[in-house]
Amino acid sequence: MKNIFLGLLLSGFVGLAHSNCQVAENLIDKYGISFSGFKKEIPKLQEPLLHGMRSTDLILIPLKNKRGMVPDGFSHSALINIAEKKVWIKRTGGFATSLEWYGPINLNNIDLKGCKQEAYKSS
Repeated sequence: MKNIFLGLLLSGFVGLAHSNCQVAENLIDKYGISFSGFKKEIPKLQEPLLHGMRSTDLILIPLKNKRGMVPDGFSHSALINIAEKKVWIKRTGGFATSLEWYGPINLNNIDLKGCKQEAYKSS
């Protein structure tokens, strides 16, 4: 019984982890981003062409799965170019452990308040 309560409590925190990050919420809702992929198609690409972009304009934010984690599900993050108001979605994981990029998506409004932000480091 304790484990069930703890599981429910933790699954509630998954939603809270990004509930204050408006840009993440908008992307997740608009494109149906979840552990199983996307509900709305986003163009797939090899990787974002970042040549000539200032590293200070690029940030990475996690896109949390609203339905919790699945062991062989996908994880997503958004690479945002603040200056150009563009975003690319990085998808990792899955059954065969993939690394895929999608985008770019144009953003009208970039509100990063409440977002967990990381500087982007290319691989």
